[in-house]
Amino acid sequence: MEREIAKRFPDAEYRDTWVWFQSGINTDGAHNPVTNRKLRHGDILSLNCFPMISGYYTALERTLFVGEVDDASMKVWQTNIDSHEFGMKLLRPGASCAEITMKINEFLAERQMLQYRTFGYGHSFGILSHYYGREAALELREDIDTVLEPGMVISMEPMLTIPEGMPGAGGYREHDIFVVTEDEPEDITHYPYGPAFNVVG
Repeated sequence: MEREIAKRFPDAEYRDTWVWFQSGINTDGAHNPVTNRKLRHGDILSLNCFPMISGYYTALERTLFVGEVDDASMKVWQTNIDSHEFGMKLLRPGASCAEITMKINEFLAERQMLQYRTFGYGHSFGILSHYYGREAALELREDIDTVLEPGMVISMEPMLTIPEGMPGAGGYREHDIFVVTEDEPEDITHYPYGPAFNVVG
């Protein structure tokens, strides 16, 4: 990833560009440390690519499986995809972060899955530093009243985490970045999600 960025942006700075890739139980957190766990057939995988080009950061996160997906996992994965797609449609000018969050909460509650939500549903993008973080006023959480406006850049990234020992255990996470426009939000991620593309090996 760093080599490709350097080829496309030869005069940029490449601070804190990395990939997190976890499997099995290690997918239960969005940003877990990597380990030397060996992949197994049927494992859930979590991919997080995090390039930072001249201080401007983006991210790509996807759920994948090795070889095949069992029925319980497929049900959870599809529910997370459905909430992801539902949330995309809510990223419109005039909607508040809290309002969007509550609607996705209701969507998951109707499917008896809200208790497996792990954090907010999205956040801003732009300049980032480990010293001061990112813009907290554009987080898709219940306590953020910021109203979306055209030109804002925000992610939609629901995550469901099923505890170890339960059917479908693991962390399910899809992540796309959108530019808010006057009409439909513009998805600038352009990488497939879901079982049709992301069952690998």
